[in-house]
Amino acid sequence: MGLVTRPTAQHLDEFRARVRTFIAENAPPFQAREGHRAPVDATQEKQLRTWFAALFEAKLIGADWPVEHGGRADHHPLYDRIVSEEILRARAPRPVDQVNLAAHVLLHFGSDEQKRTYLPAIRRSEHVWCQLLSEPDAGSDIAAVRSRAVRLPDGTWRVDGQKTWITDGHWADMGLALLRTDPAAVRHHGLSVFVVPLSAPGVEVRPIRTIGDAIEVNEVFLTDVRLPAENLIGAEGQGWSIIMAGLDFERFGIGGNVILLELLIDDLLTLARHLQVDGRPAIEVADIRQRIAELAVEVEVAKAFIDDHVEQLINGREQPGDSSIAKLSFAETYHTVAAYGADLASWGTSFQPADSPVAQARQRLRECWLWSRAYTISGGSSEMMRNILAKRRLKLPTT
Repeated sequence: MGLVTRPTAQHLDEFRARVRTFIAENAPPFQAREGHRAPVDATQEKQLRTWFAALFEAKLIGADWPVEHGGRADHHPLYDRIVSEEILRARAPRPVDQVNLAAHVLLHFGSDEQKRTYLPAIRRSEHVWCQLLSEPDAGSDIAAVRSRAVRLPDGTWRVDGQKTWITDGHWADMGLALLRTDPAAVRHHGLSVFVVPLSAPGVEVRPIRTIGDAIEVNEVFLTDVRLPAENLIGAEGQGWSIIMAGLDFERFGIGGNVILLELLIDDLLTLARHLQVDGRPAIEVADIRQRIAELAVEVEVAKAFIDDHVEQLINGREQPGDSSIAKLSFAETYHTVAAYGADLASWGTSFQPADSPVAQARQRLRECWLWSRAYTISGGSSEMMRNILAKRRLKLPTT
């Protein structure tokens, strides 16, 4: 399906207004917190699933899917950008990244039966997905995975191994697993992708409490897990190309969260205007004011790249490695801004009440800093992003 005509500025403004109204009327009664995105109890989980299902039902997310699977014939990428921006600006819970990746993989590589089985459950938010990729001895180098899937005489598969740092694994229903199906192959050869129900016998999930005192990631142990033949996605041995395509999609999604950077700057300014340093507002201290200005420029640079990349995508001129640049730019800038904000919050003094906007900004900056390193690792570490850029964009020789 070709790209539809670009919406007019007036039409985009009207769409943005509708999105804001929808969020105000349907978002859960709590704000999103960085590093605390998973539900903390059954009530909050129900509220999140209801919220995500409502977004799908309104075709505010999943609108880029084929029409036969719930998408819109008049979808344009700029609509997705507006929805993402407004959810973030409202500090409403944003859709689970791993669900988006799973849907992307299923739409591009899944069989017709897999699409009929899994895609409706995603849109109804009956299935939350996680990625079963990283392993204790592999980390971001997912080509080094050791977890194995062995085909049995009856055509089913037996899975054994361990995955770690699995975001949302403790409340996910399904997992997208990268497993080695050819033990004789090395690196990215001999890998395949499977659907793993987290409720299957032999699957054990052990939550990991983060430095922010939240459960966001998990260890997942796979012991003699039996999967039917139809749980293989794509062809056997196609796993590397499937996951790389999915991660490219996820990396741009992470970079597309650039609005979070603007919110960080807003919180930093709120704090600096009210925090007392040597008896005066921090914003009046020359070096503090200068540093905030420098960070604001870095945020604008990241945003400018995202804006340019969106235009290139719309016009079919995407360059190799663009998604990695987006991810790297966002993750490193986020960490830098959050780290400075947390540092400023730690040594200035404030006389504002605990529930004041200043206190809330201070708390958010601390939480963002504690979570910021996760962004430099998830979806591929910053080091790996630089390696990808060296090979794909700069065409540098590799050893």
